[in-house]
Amino acid sequence: MKQILPVPEIKENATLEQKCYPCIEKDMTTLGYPTTRVKNWKEVAIKKLGELLEKRRSLRLYLDICVKCGACADKCQFFLGTGDPKNMPVARAELLRKVYKRYFTWTGRIFGRLAGAEDLTEEVLEEWYTYFYQCSECRRCSVYCPYGIDTAEITMAAREIMTEIGVASKYWSEVVAKVYETGNNLGIPAPAWKDSCEFLEEEIKEETGVDVRLPVDEKGAEVLLVPPSADLFVNDETMIGYAKVFHAAGVSWTTSTYASEHANYGMFNTYRDMKKINKRILDAARELGVKKIIWSECGHAWRAALFTTTLNGPMDFLEVPYPIHICQFTADLIKRGALKLD
Repeated sequence: MKQILPVPEIKENATLEQKCYPCIEKDMTTLGYPTTRVKNWKEVAIKKLGELLEKRRSLRLYLDICVKCGACADKCQFFLGTGDPKNMPVARAELLRKVYKRYFTWTGRIFGRLAGAEDLTEEVLEEWYTYFYQCSECRRCSVYCPYGIDTAEITMAAREIMTEIGVASKYWSEVVAKVYETGNNLGIPAPAWKDSCEFLEEEIKEETGVDVRLPVDEKGAEVLLVPPSADLFVNDETMIGYAKVFHAAGVSWTTSTYASEHANYGMFNTYRDMKKINKRILDAARELGVKKIIWSECGHAWRAALFTTTLNGPMDFLEVPYPIHICQFTADLIKRGALKLD
């Protein structure tokens, strides 16, 4: 039977109820962005929107072609959870679309509100901060959009504009700052990473009686494994599983303390940070002289991994010049008999 999602009760006075914690000065300094809202924020924001429209033709297309049919509305978990009409993907996107119309379309410049255009004001900026940080960029709405509008790209554009003027969320800025400082989202320093790997080696020895290594920063290995940091500190049995697979197949591998995390939180805010975080993994692979990079299981991180060649050029310094998922790698080991199962 087809599942029918309940239509949430529309909350007429729901606006501006939910907000993210604002960024803190230390993290924004680490990232190289303004630590407070710039004085000429409106001019900077409009200029940034113009730059994004020039660089990403898809963004202009998505802002132009929406017919407001509402097919996306009940597909968004934030609208379903809050009942806030501005959390409908179509309404959230409209917050940026009306500013785009005002400054970048002739109808908006001439007819203003009659053409669905609106000035960028304090109130509009407040709505941007409130609603664009509630979107998780899951793209579920895009699946159901009859025009294929990628609302996540609109969300990313709005966040990039806000970051440019010094208005950002603590959630993403703190996480990305930790990546630059320690190589991973959790802020795990290199000695702690190495110590945890040694601890898991002891766990495997105690369980199986077999010496199975979890190498760190070893040059000349065949594989650089880039896991989500949670696999070492929370889902440690998954990390043990990786080690057992590599050991059983006789594959030399290593992790890197410079790029010990593959989830890319830059994707949740700015293209610049997305590119820099992805580049850390390639730099680690070059430094260690590996032949392959394997991304372990994380839906978000794998999606970001697939942008690698677009973000940072060809991976032609590797024997396998494209991202490999751990499931692909393991399936291939089984297929060619390198991993034998009882």
